[in-house]
Amino acid sequence: MKDSGQKQNRWKLKDFLRIGLGGFPEQGMISIDVTYRCNLSCTHCYFRYQRYDTELTIDQWLSWLENRRAHGYPFLICGWLGGEPLLRRELLEKGLGYFKSNVIFTNGTLELGPWPDCTYVVSVPALRTQYTSITGADAKTFDKVKAHADRKDLQVLISFCITRPMVNRVPEVPKEWEKTAVKGVYFEFYTPRYGDNLQLWVDWKSRDLIISQLLELKKIYGDFIANTRQELILMKAAKFRAIVDDCPFYHIGASFDPMGRRKLPCAVGPEADCTRCGCILPVFSQILSKRRLMVHALWDGIQKELRGRKRTNTVGHWNSLPASRSRHEIHI
Repeated sequence: MKDSGQKQNRWKLKDFLRIGLGGFPEQGMISIDVTYRCNLSCTHCYFRYQRYDTELTIDQWLSWLENRRAHGYPFLICGWLGGEPLLRRELLEKGLGYFKSNVIFTNGTLELGPWPDCTYVVSVPALRTQYTSITGADAKTFDKVKAHADRKDLQVLISFCITRPMVNRVPEVPKEWEKTAVKGVYFEFYTPRYGDNLQLWVDWKSRDLIISQLLELKKIYGDFIANTRQELILMKAAKFRAIVDDCPFYHIGASFDPMGRRKLPCAVGPEADCTRCGCILPVFSQILSKRRLMVHALWDGIQKELRGRKRTNTVGHWNSLPASRSRHEIHI
């Protein structure tokens, strides 16, 4: 990581032993809304409804972090959100070093920062032909995002939030990105707010069909479908609804708004309709909360490393599967 004046907080063996023996600590995983500002207006984005109009200064954020450190809070995992976090590059430059793992969630319209010791998750919720209708930006912006994400020197993942208009386009998504340098594509589902008309929400039955598609796609694309098999199985309706009944993120994580105030129940805020949640965060939190699932995930990670993060042979792609599977449409 580029020197920011803050010594990088590295993972050590004792951290893994402490988590393995004592469990993942309360607020060991947090998210910070770096800014209320964004240069897109995506139809599925919860943040544009939260109506913030002010944010902490860089010095105030650094004082906030130091105060948490003084009170003994763990500095393990941080997701840097917004708004568009790359609008405040100096804050990221100075804040990343506090945490052992950092994930920057960006829309990709701005050039990614020079920080190799973090993961960039670039939100691209549509294929090129639907990008304008979802984000309000033109197709040229899609091309710019794709160019920004195509960085061999950085750890970049694509996040594809599945909305109702996209349910039959999911098999095309990895094909869109496979020739770039991105490490893979993560899939999750749209989470509505209370009072939404649910035009974007994907119902549970359709969601299960899509997850079955993704499990088949992993046979072709391997780790390029970044959701692990374990995660996808936990995303199935029966298991996922049981998870969000008592969302584990509430117990091990915390989200903070642009003024450093706690957001409940999570970054989506109090209007989140958790009964229809589609976020991947409850799944990650469940894995971190349950030792058996965590060990399984660790073993998956070791196997992935042994595979050298190489993509499996994609010759023929989705079209090589039997037509009944590759061209099956989901009717909702």
